[in-house]
Amino acid sequence: MTVDRHQPRLAFGISAGPRHWLADLGVAVEALGYDELWSNDVRGGSGVDTLVAVAEATNRLRLAVGVIALSEASPDAIAQRVAASGLPADRLTVGVGSGSGRSLEAVRSGISALRELLAGHAIGLAAVGPRMAELGGAVADVVLLNWAGPRLASKRRQVVERGAAAAGRPVPRVAAYVRVAVGRGADERLASQQARYVGYGGSYRRVIDAQVASGESVIGVVAEEPGGVGPALAGYRSVLDTVVIRGLPAEDTLEAWLDVARAATLRA
Repeated sequence: MTVDRHQPRLAFGISAGPRHWLADLGVAVEALGYDELWSNDVRGGSGVDTLVAVAEATNRLRLAVGVIALSEASPDAIAQRVAASGLPADRLTVGVGSGSGRSLEAVRSGISALRELLAGHAIGLAAVGPRMAELGGAVADVVLLNWAGPRLASKRRQVVERGAAAAGRPVPRVAAYVRVAVGRGADERLASQQARYVGYGGSYRRVIDAQVASGESVIGVVAEEPGGVGPALAGYRSVLDTVVIRGLPAEDTLEAWLDVARAATLRA
Protein backbone atom coordinates (compact mmCIF):
# COMPACT_ATOMS: atom_id res chain seq x y z
CA MET A 1 0.00 0.00 0.00
CA THR A 2 1.40 3.40 -0.93
CA VAL A 3 0.54 6.95 -0.04
CA ASP A 4 -0.07 8.33 -3.53
CA ARG A 5 -2.69 11.01 -2.86
CA HIS A 6 -0.10 13.61 -1.82
CA GLN A 7 3.55 14.14 -1.06
CA PRO A 8 4.19 13.00 2.53
CA ARG A 9 5.18 15.63 5.08
CA LEU A 10 8.74 15.75 6.29
CA ALA A 11 9.17 16.31 10.02
CA PHE A 12 12.17 16.46 12.31
CA GLY A 13 12.37 14.85 15.74
CA ILE A 14 14.59 15.80 18.64
CA SER A 15 14.91 14.49 22.18
CA ALA A 16 13.64 16.95 24.77
CA GLY A 17 15.97 18.90 26.99
CA PRO A 18 17.19 22.40 27.76
CA ARG A 19 19.61 23.58 25.06
CA HIS A 20 20.53 27.18 24.33
CA TRP A 21 20.37 26.60 20.57
CA LEU A 22 16.81 25.25 20.27
CA ALA A 23 15.51 28.46 18.70
CA ASP A 24 18.28 28.35 16.09
CA LEU A 25 17.43 24.73 15.34
CA GLY A 26 13.79 25.62 14.76
CA VAL A 27 14.67 28.48 12.43
CA ALA A 28 17.06 26.28 10.44
CA VAL A 29 14.64 23.36 10.19
CA GLU A 30 11.87 25.67 9.04
CA ALA A 31 14.18 27.20 6.41
CA LEU A 32 15.07 23.71 5.17
CA GLY A 33 11.40 23.13 4.35
CA TYR A 34 10.40 20.82 7.17
CA ASP A 35 6.68 20.88 7.92
CA GLU A 36 6.82 19.90 11.57
CA LEU A 37 9.08 19.39 14.60
CA TRP A 38 8.48 16.63 17.15
CA SER A 39 9.91 16.51 20.66
CA ASN A 40 9.45 13.55 22.98
CA ASP A 41 9.23 13.63 26.76
CA VAL A 42 12.29 12.11 28.45
CA ARG A 43 13.53 11.97 32.02
CA GLY A 44 14.95 15.40 32.70
CA GLY A 45 13.39 16.93 29.60
CA SER A 46 9.89 18.09 28.72
CA GLY A 47 8.71 17.82 25.14
CA VAL A 48 6.35 20.73 25.73
CA ASP A 49 9.10 22.99 27.10
CA THR A 50 11.37 22.13 24.17
CA LEU A 51 8.65 23.09 21.71
CA VAL A 52 8.09 26.44 23.44
CA ALA A 53 11.66 27.48 22.61
CA VAL A 54 11.14 26.47 18.98
CA ALA A 55 7.69 28.06 18.63
CA GLU A 56 8.86 31.49 19.69
CA ALA A 57 11.44 31.60 16.89
CA THR A 58 9.38 30.15 14.03
CA ASN A 59 6.26 31.08 12.10
CA ARG A 60 5.11 28.23 9.89
CA LEU A 61 6.58 25.13 11.54
CA ARG A 62 3.99 22.85 13.11
CA LEU A 63 4.84 21.32 16.48
CA ALA A 64 4.17 17.95 18.09
CA VAL A 65 4.85 16.29 21.42
CA GLY A 66 5.75 12.68 20.79
CA VAL A 67 4.77 11.49 23.31
CA ILE A 68 3.60 11.98 26.91
CA ALA A 69 2.98 8.71 28.77
CA LEU A 70 -0.54 8.41 30.17
CA SER A 71 0.86 6.11 32.85
CA GLU A 72 2.97 9.02 34.10
CA ALA A 73 0.65 12.00 33.57
CA SER A 74 -3.14 12.29 33.85
CA PRO A 75 -5.17 14.05 31.15
CA ASP A 76 -5.70 16.94 33.58
CA ALA A 77 -1.95 17.28 34.16
CA ILE A 78 -1.23 17.12 30.43
CA ALA A 79 -3.85 19.77 29.70
CA GLN A 80 -2.40 22.02 32.39
CA ARG A 81 1.09 21.70 30.91
CA VAL A 82 -0.17 22.55 27.44
CA ALA A 83 -2.23 25.51 28.65
CA ALA A 84 0.67 26.90 30.68
CA SER A 85 3.00 26.65 27.68
CA GLY A 86 1.01 29.10 25.58
CA LEU A 87 1.70 26.99 22.49
CA PRO A 88 -0.81 27.82 19.73
CA ALA A 89 -3.48 25.15 19.31
CA ASP A 90 -3.50 25.50 15.54
CA ARG A 91 0.20 24.51 15.37
CA LEU A 92 0.32 21.84 18.06
CA THR A 93 -0.32 18.10 18.11
CA VAL A 94 -0.45 16.66 21.62
CA GLY A 95 0.85 13.12 21.40
CA VAL A 96 0.28 10.54 24.12
CA GLY A 97 1.15 6.91 24.66
CA SER A 98 0.26 4.14 27.06
CA GLY A 99 3.65 4.26 28.79
CA SER A 100 3.97 1.42 31.28
CA GLY A 101 0.21 0.83 31.22
CA ARG A 102 -1.23 -1.91 29.04
CA SER A 103 -4.94 -1.10 29.02
CA LEU A 104 -6.38 -0.04 25.69
CA GLU A 105 -9.47 1.24 27.50
CA ALA A 106 -7.33 3.47 29.71
CA VAL A 107 -5.79 4.98 26.59
CA ARG A 108 -9.19 5.36 24.96
CA SER A 109 -10.62 7.13 28.01
CA GLY A 110 -7.49 9.28 28.32
CA ILE A 111 -7.84 10.54 24.77
CA SER A 112 -11.56 11.12 25.28
CA ALA A 113 -10.74 13.29 28.31
CA LEU A 114 -8.09 15.20 26.38
CA ARG A 115 -10.63 15.93 23.63
CA GLU A 116 -12.71 17.79 26.20
CA LEU A 117 -9.82 19.45 27.99
CA LEU A 118 -7.89 20.49 24.87
CA ALA A 119 -10.61 21.38 22.40
CA GLY A 120 -9.09 22.54 19.14
CA HIS A 121 -5.86 20.57 19.54
CA ALA A 122 -4.91 17.61 17.37
CA ILE A 123 -4.35 14.48 19.46
CA GLY A 124 -1.74 11.90 18.51
CA LEU A 125 -1.29 8.34 19.75
CA ALA A 126 1.93 6.33 19.78
CA ALA A 127 1.41 2.81 18.45
CA VAL A 128 4.01 0.06 18.45
CA GLY A 129 1.75 -2.99 18.30
CA PRO A 130 -1.29 -3.68 16.08
CA ARG A 131 -3.94 -3.29 18.80
CA MET A 132 -2.79 0.23 19.63
CA ALA A 133 -2.58 1.06 15.92
CA GLU A 134 -6.20 -0.05 15.46
CA LEU A 135 -7.26 2.04 18.46
CA GLY A 136 -5.38 4.99 16.98
CA GLY A 137 -7.40 4.65 13.80
CA ALA A 138 -10.57 4.86 15.88
CA VAL A 139 -9.74 7.78 18.19
CA ALA A 140 -6.65 9.78 17.17
CA ASP A 141 -5.83 12.52 14.68
CA VAL A 142 -2.29 11.23 14.21
CA VAL A 143 -0.94 7.71 14.77
CA LEU A 144 2.80 7.73 15.48
CA LEU A 145 4.62 4.49 14.69
CA ASN A 146 7.99 3.66 16.20
CA TRP A 147 10.65 1.15 15.19
CA ALA A 148 8.75 0.18 12.05
CA GLY A 149 10.57 -0.38 8.79
CA PRO A 150 8.71 0.28 5.52
CA ARG A 151 7.15 -3.19 5.34
CA LEU A 152 5.84 -3.10 8.90
CA ALA A 153 4.73 0.53 8.52
CA SER A 154 2.63 -0.51 5.53
CA LYS A 155 0.98 -3.28 7.57
CA ARG A 156 0.34 -0.95 10.49
CA ARG A 157 -1.19 1.58 8.14
CA GLN A 158 -3.73 -1.02 7.04
CA VAL A 159 -4.57 -1.69 10.68
CA VAL A 160 -5.05 2.04 11.31
CA GLU A 161 -7.37 2.22 8.32
CA ARG A 162 -9.34 -0.75 9.62
CA GLY A 163 -9.77 0.94 12.99
CA ALA A 164 -10.95 4.15 11.37
CA ALA A 165 -13.43 2.29 9.15
CA ALA A 166 -14.88 0.41 12.12
CA ALA A 167 -15.35 3.71 13.96
CA GLY A 168 -16.88 5.37 10.91
CA ARG A 169 -14.35 8.21 10.83
CA PRO A 170 -11.66 9.52 8.46
CA VAL A 171 -8.29 7.79 8.53
CA PRO A 172 -5.90 9.73 10.80
CA ARG A 173 -2.52 10.88 9.63
CA VAL A 174 0.04 8.07 9.89
CA ALA A 175 3.49 9.20 10.97
CA ALA A 176 6.58 7.32 12.07
CA TYR A 177 9.88 8.02 13.75
CA VAL A 178 12.62 7.04 11.30
CA ARG A 179 16.00 7.01 12.98
CA VAL A 180 18.72 8.48 10.79
CA ALA A 181 22.48 8.40 11.42
CA VAL A 182 25.00 9.98 9.06
CA GLY A 183 28.79 9.91 8.83
CA ARG A 184 31.45 8.15 10.82
CA GLY A 185 30.04 5.71 13.37
CA ALA A 186 26.51 5.85 11.91
CA ASP A 187 26.11 2.06 11.97
CA GLU A 188 27.17 1.86 15.60
CA ARG A 189 24.86 4.67 16.71
CA LEU A 190 21.78 3.08 15.15
CA ALA A 191 22.71 -0.42 16.37
CA SER A 192 23.20 0.91 19.89
CA GLN A 193 19.85 2.69 19.87
CA GLN A 194 18.10 -0.39 18.52
CA ALA A 195 19.69 -2.62 21.18
CA ARG A 196 18.64 -0.17 23.86
CA TYR A 197 14.99 -0.48 22.88
CA VAL A 198 15.21 -4.26 22.64
CA GLY A 199 16.44 -4.11 26.22
CA TYR A 200 13.19 -2.41 27.27
CA GLY A 201 11.37 -5.66 26.44
CA GLY A 202 7.62 -5.76 25.82
CA SER A 203 6.24 -4.38 22.57
CA TYR A 204 9.53 -2.83 21.52
CA ARG A 205 11.41 -6.08 21.77
CA ARG A 206 8.69 -8.05 19.97
CA VAL A 207 8.40 -5.62 17.08
CA ILE A 208 12.16 -5.24 16.59
CA ASP A 209 12.93 -8.96 16.93
CA ALA A 210 10.19 -9.85 14.44
CA GLN A 211 11.61 -7.51 11.82
CA VAL A 212 15.16 -8.72 12.39
CA ALA A 213 13.96 -12.32 12.00
CA SER A 214 12.37 -11.41 8.68
CA GLY A 215 15.65 -10.04 7.39
CA GLU A 216 15.33 -6.35 8.26
CA SER A 217 18.31 -6.13 10.59
CA VAL A 218 18.58 -2.32 10.39
CA ILE A 219 15.39 -0.44 11.19
CA GLY A 220 16.12 3.08 10.09
CA VAL A 221 18.68 4.75 7.85
CA VAL A 222 22.46 4.79 8.05
CA ALA A 223 24.64 6.54 5.51
CA GLU A 224 28.33 7.33 5.33
CA GLU A 225 27.61 10.35 3.12
CA PRO A 226 24.66 12.80 3.32
CA GLY A 227 23.61 11.97 -0.24
CA GLY A 228 22.77 8.42 0.79
CA VAL A 229 19.97 9.39 3.17
CA GLY A 230 17.35 10.60 0.67
CA PRO A 231 17.27 7.41 -1.44
CA ALA A 232 17.12 5.27 1.71
CA LEU A 233 14.00 7.16 2.86
CA ALA A 234 12.05 6.32 -0.32
CA GLY A 235 10.44 3.22 1.19
CA TYR A 236 9.19 5.20 4.17
CA ARG A 237 7.88 8.03 2.00
CA SER A 238 5.80 5.54 0.01
CA VAL A 239 3.73 4.34 2.98
CA LEU A 240 3.58 7.26 5.43
CA ASP A 241 1.77 10.58 5.59
CA THR A 242 4.56 12.05 7.72
CA VAL A 243 8.17 10.88 7.89
CA VAL A 244 9.64 12.08 11.19
CA ILE A 245 13.42 12.16 10.91
CA ARG A 246 14.61 11.08 14.35
CA GLY A 247 18.23 12.13 14.25
CA LEU A 248 21.04 10.17 15.87
CA PRO A 249 23.80 12.78 15.70
CA ALA A 250 27.40 12.06 16.60
CA GLU A 251 27.17 14.66 19.38
CA ASP A 252 24.48 16.80 21.00
CA THR A 253 25.32 20.05 19.22
CA LEU A 254 23.33 22.28 16.89
CA GLU A 255 25.59 21.56 13.94
CA ALA A 256 25.46 17.79 14.44
CA TRP A 257 21.64 17.80 14.56
CA LEU A 258 21.53 20.01 11.47
CA ASP A 259 23.87 17.66 9.60
CA VAL A 260 21.13 15.03 9.90
CA ALA A 261 18.36 17.50 9.06
CA ARG A 262 20.11 18.68 5.89
CA ALA A 263 20.94 15.16 4.73
CA ALA A 264 17.30 14.08 4.93
CA THR A 265 16.22 16.87 2.58
CA LEU A 266 18.56 15.75 -0.21
CA ARG A 267 16.99 13.73 -3.01
CA ALA A 268 18.64 11.27 -5.36
